[in-house]
Amino acid sequence: MSDIDQSLEQLLSEASPRPVPHSADMSAARDAVRAEWQAVSGKHRSRRRMLRFAVAATVLIGVFSIFNQFRAPELNIIRVAAIQKSVGSIYVLGEQSELTLAGDLKAIHVGQTIVTGNDATIALAWGRGGSLRLDNNTQVEFRDDDSVYLKSGRIYFDSMPSELSAGISGGGIAFFEIETDFGLVSHVGTQFMTQVEAGELKVSVREGQVDVAGEFFDYRAESGEQVRFMGSQRPMVGNFPEYGPAWDWIGISSPSINLSGKSVYEFLEWAGRELGREIVFSTAAIEQEVKTVKLVGDINTAPADALRLRMATTDIEWRFEEGAIYVGKRE
Repeated sequence: MSDIDQSLEQLLSEASPRPVPHSADMSAARDAVRAEWQAVSGKHRSRRRMLRFAVAATVLIGVFSIFNQFRAPELNIIRVAAIQKSVGSIYVLGEQSELTLAGDLKAIHVGQTIVTGNDATIALAWGRGGSLRLDNNTQVEFRDDDSVYLKSGRIYFDSMPSELSAGISGGGIAFFEIETDFGLVSHVGTQFMTQVEAGELKVSVREGQVDVAGEFFDYRAESGEQVRFMGSQRPMVGNFPEYGPAWDWIGISSPSINLSGKSVYEFLEWAGRELGREIVFSTAAIEQEVKTVKLVGDINTAPADALRLRMATTDIEWRFEEGAIYVGKRE
């Protein structure tokens, strides 16, 4: 081997590998060269013409390779939730931390951060099942279709909401997590609130169980409990009613429901779940009766207001008794 050949071999061995062009571009280049080749080829093809087309093919593939490097990456936009109802000012947080009014936003996608104003609440139908609500002054980042990051404020999650709400899928959701700076909150078939405020994480359970993996301690919270995590202290656990003022904001964001063809019984079940109250019938006969009485129309008000308005048109009376909605026959 000559000195020149050795120098060329060494130079080529040190060169970085050529970028591999996109398969579609390679195919297009070959097709173009083949068509041109067939147009000029005959029984007597000259070696010079063959060389010219070979060089042309190499240049063409090289050009496609260059353009391929500047292709924009394919975007994989994942929708995680649909907006069912919003009240007040709802914002989307931008890349430069600027706030933009959500306006006619209909759905939430992975990577978006939603911020609610002082007067705002929002209800979302979670894509995999369940209902997610955001209270006022809350900031939530939607990281994937299984979890959210609660930066600040308060959210509520119901893994098995009423199917009377449009867009809600039945059957519940198997997995959902809320990430916070103070711990990871995972539902175990439940209704619960999670709040981050003043360096503290609070989880309040209305139904079922919730696992909280804190920075220093773990705890499984049960129905009627509230657990608080602050720094390296042991979790503070106390009784917490499943109904009452602390939960009232959830009713404000209750999505509208369609009652056409639905029974009073189904309506009461919806109201009870939204209010955290058990339905108690005065007699078995009353329970059977409300299953046969049908309703019509839509409801777009808070559950307590809906009870007053809709039940006034029937001969069924109701009242709140502790943690229950007591239902009987109107005298």
